[in-house]
Amino acid sequence: AFPLPSPSKMASVQTKPTQAVSQRSQREGAAAAAAPGAVQGAGPIDGAKSANEDFVRFLYAPHGPQADTIISAIETNTKLKREQIGYAVGGAIGLLLVFGSIAQLLCNLIGFAYPAYVSVKAIRSPSKDDDTKWLTYWTVFGFMCVIDFFADSIMGYFPFFYLAKAVFLAYLYLPQTNGAEYCYTKYVDPAVTKFDAWFAQKFGGAVKQE
Repeated sequence: AFPLPSPSKMASVQTKPTQAVSQRSQREGAAAAAAPGAVQGAGPIDGAKSANEDFVRFLYAPHGPQADTIISAIETNTKLKREQIGYAVGGAIGLLLVFGSIAQLLCNLIGFAYPAYVSVKAIRSPSKDDDTKWLTYWTVFGFMCVIDFFADSIMGYFPFFYLAKAVFLAYLYLPQTNGAEYCYTKYVDPAVTKFDAWFAQKFGGAVKQE
């Protein structure tokens, strides 16, 4: 029979995650109290660090026996850690976004594929909070699509346009950054409010809201 850990040791192990969650909640509450008017979510730099930590944690999480065997074999053959391999793949995607002939398609896939998938999941769920989150993203995404009309002209002066756009779209929907909520609150909603005021002044009535 295997020896069982002592009750005090088991209690200590069970208490640590609870303490970590409690401390994290206290930090988040203090940050929210310090900036009550700010949009919830981390800034771009802190969000990028958090996303990187979650990415590395995901790479080392179990993905099934077959996938883990393949990943381990790649690490052994390349003599690289799996996060280094992940960064290399990300770098290759970045090069395709700058020099590849499929840069526009790849950029649109980055901004569309995952958000579309989770949006369908959000519609299926009974909660409305996730519906609001992704409706906010698609609203900002729609504003961004207008810029694509000028993409060819922009590329003449800024060849990194699709790379920058892909990074920005990821910033919008990643939960670590929650950029869509910030952009909506900071720019989109005020723009719509100004349009409502202009419409009411021009035509003598406000835009009807459902």
